[in-house]
Amino acid sequence: MLPVIAPVVSPEIVAALPHAVLADVRWYLDGRDGRDAFERAHVPGAVWVDLDRQLAAHDQPATEGRHPLPSPVEFAASMAELGIGDDTVVVAYDDTGGLTAGRLVVMLRMLGREAALLDGGLKAWALAGFDIETGPCDPPLPAV
Repeated sequence: MLPVIAPVVSPEIVAALPHAVLADVRWYLDGRDGRDAFERAHVPGAVWVDLDRQLAAHDQPATEGRHPLPSPVEFAASMAELGIGDDTVVVAYDDTGGLTAGRLVVMLRMLGREAALLDGGLKAWALAGFDIETGPCDPPLPAV
């Protein structure tokens, strides 16, 4: 079944999706720490997704690139750890124009999952007047 949520959604649409999982997928090519950025500011209730650990294969030779895609089984398992299951609607964001959040959206949609990119990322969320949280979040309950 193909996803029915639009591939890019506004902050207002996201706010109207009470059961969606918000995924903060910040990662920086210059070596800054995405988790630190998450703990400084994130959408309330969001989970942090680690590009290096959860969106890339770890057993690929270096010739496969910096972040080769994990197998569908590995990817599904890492998403389940974040509370993202087969029926979960996911809205991903970052603060780099969708560079890393888009990867998560594409990977989920390739598996037929409901996933969208937050248009404008974290900045658009804040500019729309929605709350921002700081600090770490409680670990999500794993999806079954």
